[in-house]
Amino acid sequence: MRLGPGVHAGPLVITRPTVLIGERRAVLRGTGAGSVLVIEAPGTTVRGLRIEHGGRNVDRDDAGVMVRADSVTLEDLVIRDVLFGVYLLKVRGAALRRLDIEGPRGLPESQTGNGIHLHSSRDVAIADSRIAWMRDGMYFEYTDSVRVRGNRVSHVRFGLHYMFSHFNRFERNVFDGNAAGAVIMNSNGLVIEDNVFAWNAGGRSFGLVLQTATEPTVRGNLFVGNGTGTFFDNVVHGRYTGNLVAGNWLGLQLFDNSEATEVTGNAVVGNTFDATGGSAPGAYVFCAGGRGNYWQSAKDEGYDLDGDGILDRPHQAGSPLAELARAREGLRLFLGSPAAHALHWAERTFPAFSMDQAVDACPLARAPMLGELAALPPREGEGGTKGQYAVAMASLAAGVGVLVAPVRRRAKARRRESAA
Repeated sequence: MRLGPGVHAGPLVITRPTVLIGERRAVLRGTGAGSVLVIEAPGTTVRGLRIEHGGRNVDRDDAGVMVRADSVTLEDLVIRDVLFGVYLLKVRGAALRRLDIEGPRGLPESQTGNGIHLHSSRDVAIADSRIAWMRDGMYFEYTDSVRVRGNRVSHVRFGLHYMFSHFNRFERNVFDGNAAGAVIMNSNGLVIEDNVFAWNAGGRSFGLVLQTATEPTVRGNLFVGNGTGTFFDNVVHGRYTGNLVAGNWLGLQLFDNSEATEVTGNAVVGNTFDATGGSAPGAYVFCAGGRGNYWQSAKDEGYDLDGDGILDRPHQAGSPLAELARAREGLRLFLGSPAAHALHWAERTFPAFSMDQAVDACPLARAPMLGELAALPPREGEGGTKGQYAVAMASLAAGVGVLVAPVRRRAKARRRESAA
């Protein structure tokens, strides 16, 4: 079934398996009440349409596309002026590719829905899509075995929001300009790999929030220019490794209620403060197999006399000034001043505060080989604070240079091999 160019009146309800293809400039326009397209037939494919002007009734979950059937494919859709973009309700085996979802700007949060909402669904793939100006970019509830790859989510509350959803994987996505890049709550066995969490800036913003998460794997991600890079709260048997945490106001916020969570092989550079918390016995492992993390502050102050790649003394990653600033946010404005840096150095040299801090027993003397920075998006507009942006860019220009050089050498080697 093909829809030709022009505007076609919705809503449209598909009740038997259909391949619906929109020709160039084909538009399916709703009446402003209810969902614009409702799919109730398994095996349906919809491709190449602009879908717009849906209802805004939160109690009915009005959506651009409401899916109530298994094995549905949605491809190359532009979705505008809707409450929810795509709503999957008890779906098995769906594929969503190259969707462009954007909500109306300037509405209060209570009048917005999620870009892609999945309820009690499984075996779904979401790839190469763009979501902006919704409540949350993607919201998962009671949804398992989903792969989210190659998407960009910006200007929303939470780019990715997981509630009671297990064994999902998201990789190579970009979350920028949000209140939080991703929030993981009450979920087990997630893999979070090779994503970018950038410019989620402000006093109460986050790159990644892990809250009541069991056995998450967080590997090879970039956390740049956020209020807090990564937040750990009740993380059990997690693995946080090979990540770049750079230019954030606070790199790692580590609550002591976690259990046996490994934080190793990361590069923590150019943050206003690297870490708070994390000192409770058994909560975190910062040194495994004789190797810890690369802390730029430790490298600046330490030494590796025997040349084994490990600094010769443990590194205290926390700072009493960070704890003070968390309790009194009004002080944050002054913490980048030379006087504050002098006080921070003096406290490390002659400790005056009695405060437990996370300790890396085997900090790395050289930065580990991490992923490429090419996926880092430029900061848009003036969201967040100009000061934090300047700090982040300065850290990328200076501290991250030791990370970029090996990547460039590998890229040149690949080009030479290709030419040969």
